[in-house]
Parts: sequence; structure tokens; C-alpha cells
Amino acid sequence: MLRSLIKLSRKNLLLPLYHVVSDDSLSHIKNLYSVRNRDQFIKDLDFILKHYQPIDVETLIDSIKNKNEIKKTSVLFTFDDGLKEVYDVIAPILKQKGVPSVFFVNSDFADNKNLFYRYKASLLVEEMESKILNKYQIHEIVTKLPEDPKSKNEISRSILNIDYNNKFLLDEIASILNYDFNDFLKTNQPYLTTIQIESLISQGFSIGAHSVDHPEYFKIPYDEQIRQTRESILWIKTRFKQKHNLFAFPFTDYQVSKEFFDTIYSTESPLIDLSFGCAGIKDESCVNHLQRLPIEKSNHSAKRIITKEYLAYLAKKLIRKNGIRRT
Repeated sequence: MLRSLIKLSRKNLLLPLYHVVSDDSLSHIKNLYSVRNRDQFIKDLDFILKHYQPIDVETLIDSIKNKNEIKKTSVLFTFDDGLKEVYDVIAPILKQKGVPSVFFVNSDFADNKNLFYRYKASLLVEEMESKILNKYQIHEIVTKLPEDPKSKNEISRSILNIDYNNKFLLDEIASILNYDFNDFLKTNQPYLTTIQIESLISQGFSIGAHSVDHPEYFKIPYDEQIRQTRESILWIKTRFKQKHNLFAFPFTDYQVSKEFFDTIYSTESPLIDLSFGCAGIKDESCVNHLQRLPIEKSNHSAKRIITKEYLAYLAKKLIRKNGIRRT
């Protein structure tokens, strides 16, 4: 069935998006999205590699630069957030199967310098569930939240809803709970180190930028969007001497303007060679910007997720809703 859908859609390139693979329960992630274990990930890989031929970044950039349509069904795997499981679990599996991939890293998190605010939220929810809170703590936490939660579950949900612009609230709630994020970073070291990143590069993998500290781009000003992008790209370029400047939007590229893309792809001095969103299989108006398919959005198999995405693309094509146009 999938082969027929690919042929009908003429979308030969697949760009799967993952974050982490682990057989362990990860407290900083478990409240945010589903995590593939090792066996599930290998099963995903085997299915995808049965239908798609792996390509590297060089091949992909060359096809876009020279306007050579990718005619064979091809796949480039991508992984966001630069988590340590990339080095410990994912890369060895990819290496064994001979699969090129791109790992996108936040410059502010590498070497475990800082912690993504969404991971902080997940850790706080775990901390709350592991202890009995007194009335004072509950009252103090509730006063910090933008909503007015009435139960412990509602408090947890409200904490998980805290966004980038209010991320300081997570540190204040941690103080109320006597929870130390720095201790978590030191003890668990959830992110890749620069030494590990260099090792991944030496093994043939590509490294790209993923912003400085993972904001939602549609919630920050245009100038901050540019700063986040430029600083993270320059960090990758100067620190790791990568041949190509690659950038993956944190969260989503939703509502990112044409002006932004015109700036980063300026003909005089382009900041980026290739960028990536995560809107699934779509037609994108920006030539150098590609959409990826998130695989961790459910516990369903890669087969089901990919097949469903092609069906959705073909259905939307009938009503001309299968593309993204920048304004």
C-alpha cells in the first residue's frame, strides 16, 4: 500500500523526526511525549529502510541546489535536542545499519550547561507526584501559575502548560519544592557533550543547530528569532567546523514569516544551507526549507504513522490544503 501512496503523491523523500530512544523511563521527558524503546526504534528503522534508500545531507543539498528531483524513494533521519541517548543508543544502531543522520543541538544545552524549560516542567510534575505537599507549598505554587488549578492533576497540567516567555516560573516553583535542576543536570547529564558530538562527526554523522534554548518561534519577536538562529548556527560552525549550515526549528515553524526565510537565505550572505520544520508531508513554498514527519507523536508503529500521513497528504491535495505558503 505504501508504495502506491508514494507513487500517487510523488513525495519520494521522507524525513523522519525523533528525539530519543531509551529502554528506561526518562523523568524529564515522560510527561511530554512518547519515547521509543530500542526494539521499537529498530522495528521502525527496518520498516522504513524496506521502502526508502538512506541518503546523506550532501546528496540532499546537491539535489536542491541543482534542482535535481529525488526520483528514488529516499530517507534522511533527523534527531532533535541533542540528548545523550543519541550517542549511547541511537548512533550505534544507525552505524550498524549504515544509515546517515543529522543530529540537531541547542547551543545553550550542550555539555549540560542548562536545561530545556519543558524538561523542567516534566521534572517538577514527577517531583510533585513523588511527595506529599503541605498546604503552604500548594498555595505558593498555585499563586505562581497563570491558571487557577483546583486539584493536584490540574496543578500538574498547568505547570506543563507554562510557555517559554514564562519559563522563569518553573525555577520559582522548583524553589518552593526544594528541587535543584542543576543537581539533575550534574547527576543525569541528559545532553551530549562536545566530545561526544565530535565523536559523532568523526563517525560520519552530521550536526545541525536547533536554536539557542528552544523557544517557540511564533511566540518570540522577529529579532529574537534571528538571534536564536544566527547564534546557534555560528556556534555549530565555529565549534565543529561543519561543511553545511543546517537548522531545525524548535517545536514548529508555524507562522514563521517569509521575511525570516528571506533573511536567512539571503543571496548575498545566506546564513543557512538547509532548514527543517516538522509539519509532516507537505509542499513547502521555501525551496531550501523541508518538512519532517514526527514519529513520536503517538505510540503507533512507523508503518501506521507514515501511511496515515501519505493518506492525509493526498486527501488535502484534493482541496488544495497540502501546502505551506509564507507571507
